[in-house]
Amino acid sequence: MEILEYFLKYAFPLILAYFISLLINKYISKERLRGKIHLVFLRGILIAAIWGLAFFTIAGNIPLFKNAWKTFAGSSALIAAIFGLAAQSTLSNVFAGIAISAAKSRPFDIGDRIKIDNIDPGFVENITLRHTVIKTYQNEIIYIPNSTVGSATIINYTQEQSFSFPIVVSVAYGTDMQKAMDIMADVVESHPSHHGLRPTVLCKSCDDSGVTLRVLVETRDFRENPKACSDCLVEIMKRFAQEGIEIPYNKLVVINSEEN
Repeated sequence: MEILEYFLKYAFPLILAYFISLLINKYISKERLRGKIHLVFLRGILIAAIWGLAFFTIAGNIPLFKNAWKTFAGSSALIAAIFGLAAQSTLSNVFAGIAISAAKSRPFDIGDRIKIDNIDPGFVENITLRHTVIKTYQNEIIYIPNSTVGSATIINYTQEQSFSFPIVVSVAYGTDMQKAMDIMADVVESHPSHHGLRPTVLCKSCDDSGVTLRVLVETRDFRENPKACSDCLVEIMKRFAQEGIEIPYNKLVVINSEEN
């Protein structure tokens, strides 16, 4: 009987908290919550509260802590001030996480590809009470404190329904500009991953050796964009060669003075 009493007082709260946490992680998994970052953060708060309740329940059953709890309650203001100073960094991360996940115009969601300040772009894998987890193309996992994320400049590549990136090509002076621009537009428009209307080709600059033309390659999925840009650039060079349009490049002329 005494063993059962000890079990119910000290072991059962931890076991119960463990199984409840397992159920929460199973039925409110990251995959199910993809695109719902506020629920992901709420899940973290809920699990932390369950474990906190379990530990306080165990502490309440220990006579030493019962007396300490009365003292703690009498000086709660002082304890709160000390705790606040000691956990200032942790609390700032928690409140920043709440602000990020609870805002109506959230800067990102789970699964979005983002860039935070000078950190390499990556996919949002998770947000915890302390940090936001980013996974890069190189499968690097980056843990960024929520307080840093909350004050950073964030670029989100996936909130729009399409993604575009420019490619630039230089042509020699004397080139039929309209012909070169039509070729670039035709190549981009005919690419299988192209999304949207026929692209507009613009004259970006007049440089020392030629004229630089610029066109946006727009795709529905940003993952398709790098390959689409590469395909279009290769095809443009082929078409220019077929049409006799010169792509200027630096030439080195060597003069042998002994020949004179």
